[in-house]
Amino acid sequence: MVYSSMLLTKRLVTMKTSKDKIIHAAIIEFANYGLDGARVDRIAKKAKINKAMIYYHFKNKEALYADIVKNLAQTIFDTVQGSLQKAIEAGNPIIVIEDYARHMSSLDKHYFLIIMRELSSGGKFIRKIVAPTIIEPITELVGKFYQLGNNKNMLKDIHPQYTMISIAGAVIFYNLMRQILEGTSVYQKYFQESNVEQYIANLLQLLAHGIVKKE
Repeated sequence: MVYSSMLLTKRLVTMKTSKDKIIHAAIIEFANYGLDGARVDRIAKKAKINKAMIYYHFKNKEALYADIVKNLAQTIFDTVQGSLQKAIEAGNPIIVIEDYARHMSSLDKHYFLIIMRELSSGGKFIRKIVAPTIIEPITELVGKFYQLGNNKNMLKDIHPQYTMISIAGAVIFYNLMRQILEGTSVYQKYFQESNVEQYIANLLQLLAHGIVKKE
């Protein structure tokens, strides 16, 4: 199952089906408490369903968490995969970065809190799910894209995978900080909705032209 955009973006709302209600409630629960601290009883209460219904759809709490992580990773992969073809056709590699940055910035804040807790707990599910679902296939796609880009004289002589990691890390870090610093004076300067477009534009400018003026 791939979640609807309403579950994945900031328009996180209660869905109609019992499974959607469970996922909605679980995303918030995992964001607040992490996998270890999350409680099925609270998820059921938040979803306003019988606890048994959770076990009808998911084997256990870990399976529910894994499903959320897997589907989040899949949406990122789908975004990048779709953008790569557009970038090749347009002869503009920046399209991939822009689409990725916009997708990540559109995610509901609870997903970044889940990512933050997953990282702090050792990243077990990143290794188990995200690595094979998104990192490995995107690494292969980026390698092919770089080769095509070189053939068309679109790209400089850079390491494609290291570049991918640098860009992915920058965008994720920006959005993590948006959650951590919410309510502070720093948030007002860098992370309001109006700042997101400025951040993406600046990132694209930086990647396209660098920071050092040419003589």
